[in-house]
Amino acid sequence: MKILVVEDEAEYRALLRGVLGEAGYGVFDAATGEEGLKLYERERPDLLLLDVMLPDMTGFDFCAKIRAGRVRPRVPILFCTVRSAVSQLAKGVKSGGTDYVLKPFVPEDLLARVASALRSGSA
Repeated sequence: MKILVVEDEAEYRALLRGVLGEAGYGVFDAATGEEGLKLYERERPDLLLLDVMLPDMTGFDFCAKIRAGRVRPRVPILFCTVRSAVSQLAKGVKSGGTDYVLKPFVPEDLLARVASALRSGSA
């Protein structure tokens, strides 16, 4: 299974890449929304992990573009956000998100949410 991580903070990208890679997932990552959209088109991942606040667009806008597109529009999408921004997650669900992960995350929680989203059959 392939996972695309779109996260502007290099430390979180590396941490997500490490945890997911050790769990056996193929991981691709991008620091911006535009870079992420290009990788999404090329790699056709089985799941997306999106930061809510990217430098060039919001994760919600990214999600809406995926949902409106022709390439795997039903792919599971997990939003990553800091605890103080949890109130924004209703917007994430409305934009088509599957679930969310709070930063800083516990690896076991992240992996459980990823596995659940992949099992959900929305891919």
